[in-house]
Amino acid sequence: MFSFLKAIAGVKGEQLGQDIVEALVALDPESASQAQLEEMEKDLDRAGAVIQKLRTDYDRELREYDAIKKRYDQLLAAAEIMQRKIEAPATADKAGIEASLAKLLEQLEQLQPDVGAEQKDVDEVKALIEQAQAAYREKAEALTKAKQGLERAKRDMQRATQEQERAAEKAQRAAEVSGLRSGSVSGLTVATDAMQRRADEARAIAETAKLKAETLTSLANPNTTDANIAAALKEAQGGGGQSGISISERLAKLKK
Repeated sequence: MFSFLKAIAGVKGEQLGQDIVEALVALDPESASQAQLEEMEKDLDRAGAVIQKLRTDYDRELREYDAIKKRYDQLLAAAEIMQRKIEAPATADKAGIEASLAKLLEQLEQLQPDVGAEQKDVDEVKALIEQAQAAYREKAEALTKAKQGLERAKRDMQRATQEQERAAEKAQRAAEVSGLRSGSVSGLTVATDAMQRRADEARAIAETAKLKAETLTSLANPNTTDANIAAALKEAQGGGGQSGISISERLAKLKK
């Protein structure tokens, strides 16, 4: 998907494609990472396919080289045999052998560049295989590291999530305990304050009633406000008439 977005964007739209990719990554980082891993794995498979094609080409070039080299070596060996025959004293038809050797040498001279070209092709394909294998190893290592990195990121995210959940639970418990304590203290304080207010109100009402009673009483009995008058009235009512009588006199009076 990432390759498609980048390919379809073109030169001017490449930044737009990158923005879309980054937005997708931010939206779902795990899926985006997994998609990127799949893309890397596909790239690794493509590199592997290139290596296999190069190996096929190498095998073909090597067969072609071996065939032409074998032909060249055989002709060269035949030329050496003919040369030894020419040099041998017992050889009868030296002129004919020399003529044949000349033809053979001409063939060898024509074949020699082809042998060199085939050797060069083999060496070049071999070098390409080595480069492709090195690139393949790099891609494989990058894919392995990316997978390991993703696994580490997953573990880190899980640990972070667990830590966050534990912190949230701890904060919730602290809030509940704090709320419980403050609620109890606050409720007790409210109840105490309410009782105190009721007591104050009751005392105020009592004082008001007492003042009312005293006021009404004083208005109904105006003479009670004067101490001398009150004492005289008490004595007149009999409360003070017996103050000057002795105990015996009072007892005699009661017997009568």
